[in-house]
Amino acid sequence: MTNHTPSRAEAATNEDSTALPQRVAALELLVQNLVFVLDAQGAMDADAFGRWMETAIGRMVATCCVPAGTVAALGALTAQVAQ
Repeated sequence: MTNHTPSRAEAATNEDSTALPQRVAALELLVQNLVFVLDAQGAMDADAFGRWMETAIGRMVATCCVPAGTVAALGALTAQVAQ
């Protein structure tokens, strides 16, 4: 038996399927923190971020470049981050 460190791909394959909700929650927190930092640094406030996402989502819908379910999820995440 050899000492083997699993690669990222192997680790992701071996994870329990219940890890997805935790990953989604972590991504939501990451985005919330990014918006907070942008706002705190004066680079972009939360309202400007919301307007940007509204424009981006509108273009995604207009061009059909992103599946509708993904766009809906992005809209919901954007609303949650804005809270």
